[in-house]
Amino acid sequence: MEKKYYHYTPATRLEEIIESGQINLAFKSINKKTEKPCAWVSTNSLWEQTATKIYVDSEGRMCQMKFREQLEIFGCARIQVEPKGLFSWQALKKIANMDKKQARLMELKGIQMGGKPSQWFGSLKPITIDNWICAEIFDGEKWVEYDSFVHVNEVHEAA
Repeated sequence: MEKKYYHYTPATRLEEIIESGQINLAFKSINKKTEKPCAWVSTNSLWEQTATKIYVDSEGRMCQMKFREQLEIFGCARIQVEPKGLFSWQALKKIANMDKKQARLMELKGIQMGGKPSQWFGSLKPITIDNWICAEIFDGEKWVEYDSFVHVNEVHEAA
């Protein structure tokens, strides 16, 4: 079975991403000046657990939402992308010049959240709309194609 690559995001951000025409680089995870930011994707076909939002509770503790909480509050969306220009987690750590200790902490935290580093991929360039296959929203039971993207993509392909 062929791998599929998805950028997972809250549904509340999907329209903004589509309008921008690109999946931007994540600068928040940068730990040193020489590190390169990445646009993140996953081969997890259900949901990339590390894409689930974190919140601060009433006592100031950082807590991870459950998938259902994220679905109810922000919604869950994904954009399937072409694999060109993507690097595996193992390669990306080196190519992006990640701090080894911080990369290991990301792995451990990601595993703790339910993620699998073997499913993590990234790009050192924004992933533009011409490399997108489809956009989908999780409706509570299954992934369904996002109508706004279908229209935008048809316009983009006609241009």
